[in-house]
Amino acid sequence: MTDPLVAAGGSLGELPAVVRTWVDGWARSRGTDAPRDVPGGFRIEVGSPNHRARYVLPAADPAVLRDLVGAIDTPGLWIKVCAPREALEPALTPAWKISEPQYLMASALAPMPPATPPPGYTLDLTDHDGIIDARVLCSGSGTGTGTGSDSGDAVPAASGRAALTTGAPGSAAHSVPALPYPAAAVFDMIGTEAAHRRRGLGRFLMASLARRAAELGAGQGVLVASPDGRALYEALGWRLRAPVTAAVFTA
Repeated sequence: MTDPLVAAGGSLGELPAVVRTWVDGWARSRGTDAPRDVPGGFRIEVGSPNHRARYVLPAADPAVLRDLVGAIDTPGLWIKVCAPREALEPALTPAWKISEPQYLMASALAPMPPATPPPGYTLDLTDHDGIIDARVLCSGSGTGTGTGSDSGDAVPAASGRAALTTGAPGSAAHSVPALPYPAAAVFDMIGTEAAHRRRGLGRFLMASLARRAAELGAGQGVLVASPDGRALYEALGWRLRAPVTAAVFTA
């Protein structure tokens, strides 16, 4: 059977290209400088005290890891490797802390009819310069907790973002040249408030973002999921491309 990612997106079916898509779209979504090529992968300057920068590596090359770990002496620097924990852990010292597992996933995107929100919810969707923001809203009395707002004002129940990569129309605001892979959208910061879970909001949110991304020219979707998120995305037809192991230098 033909891989639908390869059929729809050519070289995006290769893992290094999927990772390149991810780092480009993630940087656009978070408003950082464009990723910079480094030996074995990419570096993104993030700029917060606990997350100064991240190195993203498509593979756990022992020589690359040895040199990178040996050169890092600043707390708040992260390494994210598209490999299981056991491939990264031997290269680390006790000064490193490994976080929970993550999963790089991808899906073909195609035009689709508008999704219908669950009863009691509405969609607020905007896009600007290739950044699509979506919020699912409900009235204060629709939380399911029995403690709704007396004002009845709409409150956020779920939210998320999709950032078009530099190969997609509308994404030229990022100051890097067009990249040699098909137009794609990186899904980011997807979440549902605890009081609104198990109501189909995650599925509706993802469908709404995917539809708009496809309208703007993206043929592929890429994201990195938590263990809980992975189950939702697999149910929506997303495919696991690689486990992701992240570690931060602490001291």
